[in-house]
Amino acid sequence: MRKGVITMEKRIVVSLSALLSVMIMMPIALGAASIGTSANTLAVSQKPGKGFSTSFIISNNGTDNLTSIANALVTTDLSGFNITVAPSSFNLNVNGTQPVTVTGTVPKDINTRLSPFRGTITISNAQVSKSVSLEVKADKQLTLDNIKADVDSKSKSIDSGDTIRDAKPGSKIVIRGDARNLFTDNEDVTIESVTVTVTLKDVDDGDDLEEEDDVGDVEADEEETFRVEFEIPEDVEQDDYDVVFNVEGEDENGAKHDFVLEGITLKVEKDRHDILIEKASISPSRISCSRGINVNVDLKNQGREDENEVVVRLENGNVGISQEDTSIPEIEEGTGTDTELSKNYAFRISDDVSPGTYPITVRVFYETDVLSDLKNVDLIVEECKQAAPPKVEDQESQETSDDTSVVITPPPAGDTGDEGLEVIEEPISETSEGIFSIPTPYLIGIGAVLAVSIIVVIILVIVVYTMKKREQ
Repeated sequence: MRKGVITMEKRIVVSLSALLSVMIMMPIALGAASIGTSANTLAVSQKPGKGFSTSFIISNNGTDNLTSIANALVTTDLSGFNITVAPSSFNLNVNGTQPVTVTGTVPKDINTRLSPFRGTITISNAQVSKSVSLEVKADKQLTLDNIKADVDSKSKSIDSGDTIRDAKPGSKIVIRGDARNLFTDNEDVTIESVTVTVTLKDVDDGDDLEEEDDVGDVEADEEETFRVEFEIPEDVEQDDYDVVFNVEGEDENGAKHDFVLEGITLKVEKDRHDILIEKASISPSRISCSRGINVNVDLKNQGREDENEVVVRLENGNVGISQEDTSIPEIEEGTGTDTELSKNYAFRISDDVSPGTYPITVRVFYETDVLSDLKNVDLIVEECKQAAPPKVEDQESQETSDDTSVVITPPPAGDTGDEGLEVIEEPISETSEGIFSIPTPYLIGIGAVLAVSIIVVIILVIVVYTMKKREQ
C-alpha cells in the first residue's frame, strides 16, 4: 500500500516539474524577436529655407537575428520638408545596433505660426514593429526687445513674468520697444509689413483693449521701434489684468513669422477715497443781455469705499457765485451707474458785471472737507448791445416798376400825317401810391406839352388840307 502511494507522488512531482519547465520557456519563445530605440520622439528646429539632421539608434533586444527591417515616414504633415530616413532597410543580429539618420529642409515659404510639424517613423519587418515620433519646428525670426511701460510718465522695463504697477482709473499707459529681425546679415532676408499688437485683457468692463502699431519692413539683423498708448477706463475694477504682445510679418520669401509674449501683468489699484469731477460745464458759456446760467457737474467715485459725505463747492467772487452743496446722496464704489452722479446749479449774473472771462472753480470734497478734485470752467460775459429805436424820416419809398410811360414828341416842321409822330417808351419810377403821387408841377408840364402837341397836329392837318384844295 505504502509503495503505491509513493509511486503516485513521484508521478505528480514529475508532472509539475514538466509544467513548470513549459511555463518558464513560454516567455522566451514569445519574446524571441524584439527591438528598441534610443528615443521615442525626435525634435528638431531650423530656420525657413535651412536643412536639418537628427538621428537615433535601433537595437535588437531579442534572441533572433532580424532581417529586412524597413524604416518609413508615415502619417505626416511634413510633406514638402523632403524628409529622408537612412538606411531605409537593414538586417540586425542579436544584440546588434543600427544608427538611423533623419534629414530634411524647412520650406522657405513656411508658415512658422503652425509649428511644430509632426510625422511618424515606423521600423518594422515580419516579426517586429516600432514607431518613433518626429517633430520639426520652423524657427520664427521675429522677436521683441527693450520693452518699456510708462504709467503716467513713470517708466519701467518689462519682460515675461513682470508686473506693470501704479496704474489707476484714467491712467495713461505708453508701451514701447523694438521689433527685431533674427535673420543674419549673411542670410539677408527682410521681414516685411511688421505689425505689433498689444492687448490688455478684460480691462474694459470685461472687454479687451487692443492697440496696434504698423512698424513696416525690418531688415536682416535690424530692429524698428513700436509705440502704443492706452487710457485705463474710469469705470474699472481694482484687479490684475493680463498683457499680451504679438508681433507678426512675412519675409521676402513668403514665410510668415510671429512672436507672442505673455506672462506680463497690469495691476490697477484704487485709492481709498477718490471722487472725480468727470465733467464741469456752463450753459450758456457766453452771456450778454440775458444773464441766467446753469453749471453742470458730473461726479464719479473711483475710490475703494462708498462715499456719503460728499460736498460740492462753486466759487467766483467777481460774478457773485459762492455756493456749497451738502445735499449730495451716497455714491457707491465699484463700477456702473451707481458710482456716478450729476448735479445742476442755476445762477443769475448781475448786470453790473463787466465784459470779460471769469473762471468758475468747482471743487469736490469727501468726508465733508477733504479736497478730492478741482476743475475750472470759463464764463464769458459780453457787452449788452440794446437795439437802437427806429429813426423816423419823412421820405418817400421808391420801387422799380415794370410799367412804362408813353411820351409823344412833335414831328419836325414840314412832316405831315400820323406817320410823323414818334412814340418813345421809357421806364418810369412811381411811388407805392401810383401815378397820383407825382408832384403837381410835373403833371401841369406834361399836360401843357400834350395840349401844344395836339394843337400843332390840328394846324398841320388844316394846312395840308388847304394846299390840296388850291391845287384842285
